[in-house]
Amino acid sequence: MFALLQQLIGGSRTGDKLDLAVTVDHVELSTKHLVLGLKLDWLNRTGDPIRIQDVGVLVYLDGRKKEPLRFYPLERFARAQIRREIQKTAIRPFTLPPDAIYTEQIRFISQEVLDIPPGTYAMDVQLMDTDNSSYLNQVKFPVEGKVKYRHSEEWQVG
Repeated sequence: MFALLQQLIGGSRTGDKLDLAVTVDHVELSTKHLVLGLKLDWLNRTGDPIRIQDVGVLVYLDGRKKEPLRFYPLERFARAQIRREIQKTAIRPFTLPPDAIYTEQIRFISQEVLDIPPGTYAMDVQLMDTDNSSYLNQVKFPVEGKVKYRHSEEWQVG
């Protein structure tokens, strides 16, 4: 099932330990920052749980002299069923269960204000576990026009 998810969404494998699939829920541009709302599905291929203490994202954009745009975890999110609003909760450490798929929906923030136009981009998702081991997955992900893009409330002109 996870292999099919990787083919549909875009995913990668890190050695024999982790697979990752990423979908972009939303891209939010304001006058102060850029936010990516991502659904991250990890497959822990080990027989042991992996406790994650930190996660970060690097997005590679054209015209940045090969410098990636760095995103930091902001908050977890879920979509409300009634009005499709985003419900936000604090980010906290999580554990990837052994031999299982684990999903998080996390909003990541960049301190740079940059628009991400529609297209396909390379992204590194970096994990740090509680033993200070680092895991890196590189995936390609699509950003589609208006379907996944919105301005935040503070961007609205009255």
